[in-house]
Amino acid sequence: MTRLLVRDLAQVVTPAGTGAPLRGAELSDVEVIEDAFVLCEGGAIAQVGRMRDLPALPGEIEELDGRGLAAIPGLVDCHTHPAFAGDRVGEFALRAAGATYEELHAAGGGILSTVRATRAAGAEALRLAVERHRGWMLRAGTTTFEAKSGYGLDRETELAQLRSIRAAGGW
Repeated sequence: MTRLLVRDLAQVVTPAGTGAPLRGAELSDVEVIEDAFVLCEGGAIAQVGRMRDLPALPGEIEELDGRGLAAIPGLVDCHTHPAFAGDRVGEFALRAAGATYEELHAAGGGILSTVRATRAAGAEALRLAVERHRGWMLRAGTTTFEAKSGYGLDRETELAQLRSIRAAGGW
C-alpha cells in the first residue's frame, strides 16, 4: 500500500464533526491543528494530528515537507457547467445598477447570449473552455467537480458539450 506523510505543516484545518455527512451549522465547526501532519494510505487520509503525536511509521513511506504551509479541505463542486462559450461579465455593472433580467435580455445579454456563443463554438473551443475552467477551479481549491452540459438547449450542442468534457479528461 502506498503511504504518504506530509509533515511539519504549520496548520491543518479539518472538520470538527465526526458524523457523516455533516450538515448545517456543523459545516462551519472546524478544528485548527498547529504543527501538524497528515498521513495518507492507499490514496485516503488515514490520520491527522500534531507532530509531537506522530507515531513511529515502520516500512516504506514517502514524505513531503510541509513547513510554512497549511492543509485545508478542498471543495467538491457537484454542479458546474464548464463547457460553454462566451461570457456575461458585461452584465455585471448592469446587474449591480439594478437592471432586471428582462432588461439584460433586451440589451442582448442574459443566458441566451451564452447559449448563442456555445452553439457557435466548435468542439475544440469547448474542450479548451473545460480545461480553462478546470484550471481556475483547481487554483481556487476545487478538488473534484461534476461537469454538466446545459448551455446548448438543443441535442447537437448538448452532445458537443459532453464530448468536450470527455475530451478534456472527464468521465
